[in-house]
Amino acid sequence: MRRVIYLRIADRDVHLPRLIGAFVLAAAVLMFFQASFAMVDSWNTVKYYGSCIDSLSSIPDVSDQRAQFTFCSDALYRATGVVVRGDRPVLTLAQFWGAILSPIANLLFWLAALMFGYLVYKSGDLVLPIEERITEVSEPRTPGQTFRKKRK
Repeated sequence: MRRVIYLRIADRDVHLPRLIGAFVLAAAVLMFFQASFAMVDSWNTVKYYGSCIDSLSSIPDVSDQRAQFTFCSDALYRATGVVVRGDRPVLTLAQFWGAILSPIANLLFWLAALMFGYLVYKSGDLVLPIEERITEVSEPRTPGQTFRKKRK
């Protein structure tokens, strides 16, 4: 025998889950946009750093080259947190992906928070079906009952 029980998370008259969901949703939308802007800014900064380093060869004075490198690496550090070593001004593959993947992960986190906020907001309409199976079980033996063979 089967029974299906419908479990409702909240009722239509309960507004507290919707209020919490609305706040989470609003904050997640704002942070999602901020993370997307940070991701685009990080990508543009990495591209700018490449062109900034390429222009070092056109500067004849070594002290001016060092000043330009310091400016370029400082701009990259402030935007992405990537530190460039002085002996090798070109970004390594790990530094490049480290600068790009962190904002992408941040964007995906806020997308998940956005979905969670929407789920909490719609919790008044959420119904979870739970299946319950009932099986007939024979009654347990009494302590005085013994096993006997049936005769034919």
